[in-house]
Amino acid sequence: MVISGIALAGVAISLTLQEQQTKAARDERDRSTHRQMIYLTMGDRALAECLEPPNGPMPFERYRQIIFANLIMGRWYAAYQLGDVDDSTLRYTLERHFRGEIGRLHWEYGGHDWLRGAIGGNQRRAAAFAKIVKESYRAAVNAGPAIPAADYFISGGADLDPQNP
Repeated sequence: MVISGIALAGVAISLTLQEQQTKAARDERDRSTHRQMIYLTMGDRALAECLEPPNGPMPFERYRQIIFANLIMGRWYAAYQLGDVDDSTLRYTLERHFRGEIGRLHWEYGGHDWLRGAIGGNQRRAAAFAKIVKESYRAAVNAGPAIPAADYFISGGADLDPQNP
């Protein structure tokens, strides 16, 4: 009787783990499909017109930058949901991200919609992520103007080799 109870508990645990693995695989498949579609739209204006229109007219290049920033945010969200990134690392990453013009534009453009669409799965982690992003964005805005994208890089100079600074 005890052995059959232990065996039944083992089967239940095994089924639960299998369900979690199946959901994780399905979620990754969906994210991968989404990424592929976004990459295609970033290179083709006609395909980009199949997405939701921007909140206001903007150059296609700027729209591409905002879409790519959205992919970056999505990656951080997934890493946070999985526990691969902790609160302090997320805050540090967002602090640096929101120093720049494109990061802020992305959040101004679609932050509200992004959070509304992204929250799912582990609700507690999603709410914590949302709170950290909102706080980080607010802190960056309060710290002063964003660094303009045109000022990110210098021209004419030699590129720094990260292997040989």
